[in-house]
Amino acid sequence: MAVTAGAVVPLDEKRRRRHDLLAELREVDHWRRLVAARLDLAVAAVTAIDEPLVRGDGGAGAGAAMLPAGLREILGLPACDQALTEASVLLRLRAALRDLDEYAQALRASTDVATMELADLLEADRSVERAARRAARSPRPAEPDRASAPAGEGGTPRLSLVAAPPNART
Repeated sequence: MAVTAGAVVPLDEKRRRRHDLLAELREVDHWRRLVAARLDLAVAAVTAIDEPLVRGDGGAGAGAAMLPAGLREILGLPACDQALTEASVLLRLRAALRDLDEYAQALRASTDVATMELADLLEADRSVERAARRAARSPRPAEPDRASAPAGEGGTPRLSLVAAPPNART
């Protein structure tokens, strides 16, 4: 079936638009996770959480893995006396996270609409293709042979709806 260029362009545009929205959503989600992780680190710095202490065997028994030393340093958490600088970042991080959440929600809504529009176009395209295939497959109805049909009322040819037995003579 030949498809005109005009019919292909909207479908391709819808696919591209949906793809672009999904790519942007992945990027926003990535940044959202980064901000959320940084917010967790800022909260940990402000609350001055102590590193876990190893007490005896910790119930783990012999051969247990040891806790890593210097977790605050590994995570980049400032010393407890520098918590004030992290406190100032908390409000900005929370606002950034809220803005990213709102933007991601709007992107998800736009992606849902783009998906529905694409699905509608695909379904319409498939319906046209199915109709064209059916039309191509179905034979045209044959005209009855009116000369050989027995005459009915008023001399018009009569069509028999019952098939004659194979050994019957006509």
